[in-house]
Amino acid sequence: MSVSQTRMTALITGASSGIGQAFAEEYAKRGLDLIVVARKADPLQLLADRLGAQHGVTVTVMPGDLTDPETPLRIFDQLSARHINVDILVNNAGFGVPGNLCDVAWPRHRDTIEVMASAPVRLCHLFAPAMQKRRSGRIINVASLSAFLPPHAGGTLYYPVKSYLAQFSLALRAEMKADGINVTALCPGFTHTGFQDAAGGTVESVAIPKWMWSDANDVAQAAIRAVERNKPICIPGVFNKAVAVFFKIMPGAVGRFIVGR
Repeated sequence: MSVSQTRMTALITGASSGIGQAFAEEYAKRGLDLIVVARKADPLQLLADRLGAQHGVTVTVMPGDLTDPETPLRIFDQLSARHINVDILVNNAGFGVPGNLCDVAWPRHRDTIEVMASAPVRLCHLFAPAMQKRRSGRIINVASLSAFLPPHAGGTLYYPVKSYLAQFSLALRAEMKADGINVTALCPGFTHTGFQDAAGGTVESVAIPKWMWSDANDVAQAAIRAVERNKPICIPGVFNKAVAVFFKIMPGAVGRFIVGR
């Protein structure tokens, strides 16, 4: 069954849980059709059935493993064959890898880079040209507050990858601005998702006070508002904004010491 093109359509990766699921819920509330992508089909189908029944939207389920570098092209080809346009692209899929660089097997690091760096860029490269032709589109790349923090031991790969994604978003926004395409990097702090479980558990998941955590739907709502206003960066929450400003003005050596401690 094809997605109806009488409504706008949002493609969301990592949509089976957490912030990705929240994006699906929030866009469904706004009456958009959805294309939801994640590794496992069953959670996606449950989400599709629920949102379709609640909001009367069409939800296309596309299971796909973004650790496979061919997955973005397969998604694009399948949607093109069904004449489904993507008006909004949300690159949300991601996970953390606890442990020092050399203590973790290389395939896990490779998957991290593929999912959170290569796949978002590839999906933008595939879907943005049609947005340019229509002179309309929205792209949200889910980075992290960690993009603004000094890396530390144990965050050897995650912090730089998220910083890369945020910088990529800023550059892409500059390229797309003249074509009417809004690009926003979403940089949330600690958010209640399945992220910690997927990472195998982290120190932060047990050591961070409850008041520092955000709700996934609040984060998604903030990002949707931000991309509609074409804001380059969205940092949900007053505390998280303050953290980003603090480390921006703090001398690098001092910042690294604080984070390292």
